[in-house]
Amino acid sequence: MVSFSSEKVTPHITRIRDGSDVCEYLIVGNDRAALIDTGYGIGDLKGYVESLTDKPYEVFITHGHVDHAAGAAQFEKAYMNLADQALFNVHCEVEFRKEMLASHGDLQLEEADFLPKRKAPFTNIEDGMEVDLGGVTVTFLHIPGHTQGIMVPLIKEDRAVLFGDACGVGVLLLLPESSTVEEYCKSLKKLQTYEPYYDTVLRQHGTCTSTPHVLEDNIENCEKILAGTDDHVEDKMMGVTCYWAREIDPATGMRKDGREGNIRYSLDHVR
Repeated sequence: MVSFSSEKVTPHITRIRDGSDVCEYLIVGNDRAALIDTGYGIGDLKGYVESLTDKPYEVFITHGHVDHAAGAAQFEKAYMNLADQALFNVHCEVEFRKEMLASHGDLQLEEADFLPKRKAPFTNIEDGMEVDLGGVTVTFLHIPGHTQGIMVPLIKEDRAVLFGDACGVGVLLLLPESSTVEEYCKSLKKLQTYEPYYDTVLRQHGTCTSTPHVLEDNIENCEKILAGTDDHVEDKMMGVTCYWAREIDPATGMRKDGREGNIRYSLDHVR
């Protein structure tokens, strides 16, 4: 059984949780609303969203990974940058979702909790696309790195930005769909040009919040990796040998030096 909960994090933005390790966001304007991401595709997210707002809403997927896109099957129309379509096709199969959720022992899931895979096509999200919700505008920024199609929503009226998986405390640049560190650094410098428009940084895992300094931390991390001067701490993830840019405290997973941004990368994703 999937149990949803929510908390308001800015005047127009509500965070939605389903008991898993990821959250979604509902942005409500005067006329319309926007749901950002749909989780693993478990439970009745659509019903829960409609208990939070009676306004018409549209659904936007930040990237094609299983924990962000799989619930799109519930919604007739959904937007996603189509560079992640092939990734979505693999990640949102029901068996793949079950495998990814198997480690969540606190989630007691039944067969009926899993939504079918979305078959309807997505509508593309283009870089710079603006969605007017009535007094609130969501601007989507294309920031390739973690995946090729990943988008970052900016909500200027709330001075908030949803970095999601695009920039955080353990950005993954070791997956087949990831950019190189060199390419990712260019994306982050593009994102940096939008700093005057936000003070609040939202993510979708862990604490789900960061300071704006996380962006500068990760730009510095990229530059150190490229120069060969990062901490280069060996690790393994999903059978892949990878490296942390900065040394972490094993007990917390956070940087030992007290700063925030960090990157896990593989050697074939440097340049």
